[in-house]
Amino acid sequence: LAFGCPGVLAVLGLEAAAPGECELTRLLQDKLQYKMRLQYMKHYFPINYTVQVQYEEVLRPSNITRLRNGTVSEAALRYLWFHVSSQVVLRIREVLPERHPSWKYTQELCQLFDALGKEYSKYRQ
Repeated sequence: LAFGCPGVLAVLGLEAAAPGECELTRLLQDKLQYKMRLQYMKHYFPINYTVQVQYEEVLRPSNITRLRNGTVSEAALRYLWFHVSSQVVLRIREVLPERHPSWKYTQELCQLFDALGKEYSKYRQ
């Protein structure tokens, strides 16, 4: 899942609040395009390989719709997407050896999520 800024396709339909957040989400959206996810997260992984996750770690579109129709703010939904997505990337990184073809891709995703986390920490201050 990805969200975007004006002029960028938004899967969640959310607008980024600040220029720094907007630029980072644009970069993440480029990295998370289907073609790249398919190449790095499917083709380079062994057949039937799975990463164990808890039920609470899965962000489903129906849950997003339910939250959006409730009292959850757009900013809270952006942060939820960030938190779940960054944890997924970290979980994948835990199982990848450094020589794996997807290592650099996941490293770049981690760096972008780290930078986005720093943007979000500015909002809390």
